[in-house]
Amino acid sequence: MTEPTRVRHVMVVVTTLVAVMLYLDRVCLSIVGEQIKSDQNISPDQYAWLLSSFFWAYALFQIPAGWLGDRYGARVVLSAYLFLWSACTGLMGVASGFAALLLLRLGCGMFEAGAYPLASGVIKAWVPVRERGTASGLVAVGGRLGGAIAPVLTASIAAATVDGWRLPFIIYGVAGMMGAAVFFLWFRNRPNEHPAVNDAEASLINGESEPAKAHIKATIPPLKDFAMSFPLWMCSLVQFLSNFAWVFIITLFPTYLKEVHDTPLATRAFYQGLPLYAGILGMVAGGWLSDLGMRRCGHRWGRAMPIAAGRVLVGLAYVGCLLQPDPISITVLMCLVALASDLGTAPVWAWTQDVGGRHVGSVMGWANMWGNFGAALAPWIFTKIRGGYPDDPAAGWAVVFTVCAATQIVGAIAALGISSEQQIEGVMKRSDV
Repeated sequence: MTEPTRVRHVMVVVTTLVAVMLYLDRVCLSIVGEQIKSDQNISPDQYAWLLSSFFWAYALFQIPAGWLGDRYGARVVLSAYLFLWSACTGLMGVASGFAALLLLRLGCGMFEAGAYPLASGVIKAWVPVRERGTASGLVAVGGRLGGAIAPVLTASIAAATVDGWRLPFIIYGVAGMMGAAVFFLWFRNRPNEHPAVNDAEASLINGESEPAKAHIKATIPPLKDFAMSFPLWMCSLVQFLSNFAWVFIITLFPTYLKEVHDTPLATRAFYQGLPLYAGILGMVAGGWLSDLGMRRCGHRWGRAMPIAAGRVLVGLAYVGCLLQPDPISITVLMCLVALASDLGTAPVWAWTQDVGGRHVGSVMGWANMWGNFGAALAPWIFTKIRGGYPDDPAAGWAVVFTVCAATQIVGAIAALGISSEQQIEGVMKRSDV
């Protein structure tokens, strides 16, 4: 018997590299932000708009991006999105003035919105059901890896320039546009279209991937079905609350270390990067646990249990933050937050592939949209809370940690409502029966 080729593994690796580039571009601005504010005379409020504008555009364009991928395939759409967000990133390196930077930052958010919904579609088309959790975890690892290496890499590149900020944008932009060309030349939307895939590999993938449905182009996303799907709403709530708690690490954790412990700048930067590496472990473990759960516990609990367990662990970590730990101890707790949060990432991705049918990208986009609303709102809410305790910063942060812990109880309960037993499309018709 002919051994299956392994092109599917290459597809997962290539998609993982796209995720690495996604996060390099995404966090570049925050790393050289002080240089940009000084060079371009940008006020703190304007800089806050530059940071937050990305998340709003990213959230709002999730579903359109997912639908385009479902409709026209990842080969054309993901290649175009990678090229366009890289072009916006590169142009930021030559732009001047707040208005131009804001417009390009919005463009980055709008086009990067296509990355994960389209990646989810890639995995559904190229990976057998029993391996989707692991593959989803590996692709998601790419994002965390990009975010973890970005601070040192970007700072090193910026140090080689006179103004200290333009060159990283240009290098990342050119690299991304070249990567888009490579992706388009190598990738195919379905295994049987790729010249390097033999019949054994195509049968291995398509035998478990509903080939008849996978080849049908998606129409407009069935938003009524989305709105009537209880599991999808529970997944969306989990995503919102997960990002709400996780985003503290990449936004206000350094501020906490400065205000409460007077930690030096270099040490703050080092401590902030450690949780992102811990998140990589969570991604891999979550994918493995999800696939194991599907084999041992079935569709009802296989995806839900790792997600719920992650929410419980995040809540416990934030409870630990109430004990006023020293900088090293709270960094360890933030590592647990990141690991446990990412424990649920791969199962959520795999769940959208299980139930999304021909609209898998749109389903992923819907859930990811709500997650990014949580990421956009959390820093503003946290800042308002701690602002109510001007004379006792530690007390303000304790309230923030309490809120984060409480939200994770809700998230754990919501996770138990996530089930892979039914496809989302057609839920309206089923509910009418």
